[in-house]
Amino acid sequence: MTANHPGLMWNRRAFSLAIAIAIAAFAPALSWAQDYPTRPVRIIVPYPPGGTTDILSRMLAEGLAQKLGQPFIVENRPGAGTVVGAQAAAHAKPDGYTLLVSTASTTAFMPLLRKNPGYSTDQLTAVAMIGRSPLVLDVPAKSPFRSLNDLIEFAKANPDRLNVATQGAGATSHLTAELFRASTSISFVPIHYQGSAPGLQAILAGDVDFYFDGVATSAPAIQAGTLRGLAVTSERRMPSIPDVPTMREAGYPDVTIYSWYGLLAPVGTPPAIIDRLNKEVNVIIQSDRVVERLARESAEPLPMSPADYARFVNEEREIWRGVITQFNIQID
Repeated sequence: MTANHPGLMWNRRAFSLAIAIAIAAFAPALSWAQDYPTRPVRIIVPYPPGGTTDILSRMLAEGLAQKLGQPFIVENRPGAGTVVGAQAAAHAKPDGYTLLVSTASTTAFMPLLRKNPGYSTDQLTAVAMIGRSPLVLDVPAKSPFRSLNDLIEFAKANPDRLNVATQGAGATSHLTAELFRASTSISFVPIHYQGSAPGLQAILAGDVDFYFDGVATSAPAIQAGTLRGLAVTSERRMPSIPDVPTMREAGYPDVTIYSWYGLLAPVGTPPAIIDRLNKEVNVIIQSDRVVERLARESAEPLPMSPADYARFVNEEREIWRGVITQFNIQID
């Protein structure tokens, strides 16, 4: 077939026309992403101010504002184990101007623990992973428990005599406590607070017997001697509290748990905007300044693509589905 064959020339024209149409269709979205944002963006944080999630969210908001030239405003919407904030984000306009900082509570726990949480994970789409941080099992400074085994032995001899603070029914601290219950065969009574800071105040005041809190928020009190850390849920000891052993060292490797933090958006948010936010977040969390700041918060960055983050969320949901189903944990 020669280069001037009519059929070949028609195919070339058709192909060129298809390419032109595709470029024309894609151009507005690309331009929108390049111009984005043109006004302030709100980041919903489904926890009260003062906890690790809030601290990391404000750090991210500051970095995004510097890179994208518009304010990224943190809006704390605590309540119902992140359900209040998740509902607000899931039903927001999918234009890139409403984002949600997610933890396992939002994407894994609540959809499994509640019959009708008022939102579906299908209404939220993955944007970027921020990082992860372990928990530490705290007791009051005046507690008689000097080690994890002290607490376990007492709890076994005195069923339901101890109470544990949580950051809310269905929060990571709650499910970690339930996993701890399963791993040790002890029983206790959960006392649910709204967020890390209220739980921390309760353990500092001696209103509860123990608490799985973020290392970042508990480490200063442990260093000051106003709290005692019995074990951390990380694979290795944490530099900020090096005298606190890991759960693995104490004989409970199953209680190796991390809180993780990621960014979601309402489903339907333009992919070009999601890709741009993902790129910027990954740059921010790997910068020297932010890595150092994350380390001060006992956290480490976990850069991922939107697709990898979505897979991670689905895998986490299945892991916790096993725990929730096995022990028939419900909060409705």
